[in-house]
Amino acid sequence: MNSKATTLLGWAIILILVFLWTNHKSQQAQARTAQERADSLAAVQSAPTESSAHAAPPAAPTARDEAYSADTAAAVEEALVESSEGTKPETVRSEPSPRQIKVETNRFTVTLDNLGARLSGLRIQDLEGHVPYKSELLDVTRKGALTLQLGNNDLGEVRWRTEAEHNHYRVSKSALALVFTREVPGIGTVKRTYTFHPDSTGFSHELEIPDYSNAFSLHWDAGLNETEKLPEGDGFGLLASYFSELVLYNGNNVLREAISDRKTFNEESGVMEWVGLRRKYVATLLNFNGPVTHAVTARVIHDQEGPADAPKTYSLEIKGQNYDAGSLNFDFKVLPLSYEKLKAYNEDYHKIIFSGWEWFLRADIWYVALCGMVLNLLNFFYGLIPNYGVAIILLTLLVRTVTFPLTISQTKSAAKMQLHTPAITKIREKHKGQPQKMNQEIMAYYQKAGVNPFASMLGCFPVLLQMPIFISLFNVLGRAVELKGANFFGWIGDLSHPDVIIEAIRIPYIFPLGLTVLPFLMAGTMYVQMKLTIKDPNQKFMIWMMPLMMFVFSCSFPSGLVLYWTVSNVFTIGQTYFYTSKVTKSFQAAGLPSISTGETPPKATTPKLPKQPPKQPRKRPTKKP
Repeated sequence: MNSKATTLLGWAIILILVFLWTNHKSQQAQARTAQERADSLAAVQSAPTESSAHAAPPAAPTARDEAYSADTAAAVEEALVESSEGTKPETVRSEPSPRQIKVETNRFTVTLDNLGARLSGLRIQDLEGHVPYKSELLDVTRKGALTLQLGNNDLGEVRWRTEAEHNHYRVSKSALALVFTREVPGIGTVKRTYTFHPDSTGFSHELEIPDYSNAFSLHWDAGLNETEKLPEGDGFGLLASYFSELVLYNGNNVLREAISDRKTFNEESGVMEWVGLRRKYVATLLNFNGPVTHAVTARVIHDQEGPADAPKTYSLEIKGQNYDAGSLNFDFKVLPLSYEKLKAYNEDYHKIIFSGWEWFLRADIWYVALCGMVLNLLNFFYGLIPNYGVAIILLTLLVRTVTFPLTISQTKSAAKMQLHTPAITKIREKHKGQPQKMNQEIMAYYQKAGVNPFASMLGCFPVLLQMPIFISLFNVLGRAVELKGANFFGWIGDLSHPDVIIEAIRIPYIFPLGLTVLPFLMAGTMYVQMKLTIKDPNQKFMIWMMPLMMFVFSCSFPSGLVLYWTVSNVFTIGQTYFYTSKVTKSFQAAGLPSISTGETPPKATTPKLPKQPPKQPRKRPTKKP
């Protein structure tokens, strides 16, 4: 396998893996339109709030509240406090009035609704210093999140009592606990407590049920909104950096999965420690602070509009068969996906951003570490020169420098093979139609010339070595919040997105978001690289085919990845040109010009130096008598 074949093989492997991976991601989902999200935000903003100093009157029932069935209303009226004899009801407690309580912390804002004692709103303040495109994380048009069901009692459809003094709290100095209670026939008083701390990334939830040991479930019906603006267009890898996934930690590894319809996890004797939903730069989790055996069912929320291949969101049902005290106690987390901060929790939260397949040589360990290393190197270079574009260039040069010793021998071997190309071509033409004779002559030629035709196969190794780094950079650019909106220079204003200069020029799968520039530079440098490498006339079509293919793919890739690719091509061009010239000069200096003319070379020997005149014997001085 010659140098051009090894180069093509390496790039083909990269191309296939990236293509399959990105298409798998892009075909999973569908997202809401901007108008739908704007309506959701308006609904949250219209919710009744007030300062902590004054209490607002109870909110009027909404259309949703009035839509409950007569059966539900009848069940409410039957929630009676029985007499001491236990046979005849004495008093009927009035149904609680509709009420919403807003709680603000330094990191997020939660709206609690006494309908189901649920979350009806969740707004994130920022994404590690970056302003989210949309800050409301829940679909407020749905049933909310964290509603409870005990056996056949759907407690998400009834109103709970709360003794909270105000409807609006700001948690800045001390903790705040909000308690909701509900009388359930045949069970007793069910109590839910939400506790907020000033600088916490979430809140804690405690559930108390007297003498109950039957089936239970917790429901998350509101999905999780994307904080980023979804692109409208069709392109290879365009949506690969947008995610809508269920994330589940079993104590060893993090499962990240996009659901196509409905799927149940942990159904048979499985354990988990935390579970939740993630989008591109944020995740919401329920951490049970230890292993539990609850089953988790995720369902696609179908009532969405937008591009057919855009990510969808999911509803979750967390279900158990036998309730024990503490079974539904958990810490709720709202986590911007910052790698180092997630890793500092020591809960494997960082694997939400980067994770690998356990079955593939334990990629769940080494690939996660590799992605973290790439991100840390980018952040290190950014600390030296505060520009992530420069950091990507320095990272490229570092990678190529580290792999340089491995590529020297292959580059030299490829250069030598190019010098022998005319002779090989002549042999092929001479024995055309006689493949067996032709192969014998070619191998005899290689033997006489002292050339190992299989040495260039080692060139696959440096390419394969760079492939995980290339894919990890692809993931870092699409997932790390540190690179959100990272500027390089000029028209490259966001390295995590294609470098669009004219949005009006849109061509599906080529310029899905508009005309870009970096793919032209990448394709041009790849063309020069292939031109220097490929000398076989039978493979010259690859000189233009490979750059064209990679151009089409790169038009919708993050501009930071295309920048890395371009700089790597320039490095390869310089390396190939230098060593090709050096090898050519060494052959000419050794007196072997015949190799480049197609003549049969002599047997491989060390080049002989010009004959020196024989040394004259040294005269010994005569001794004086």
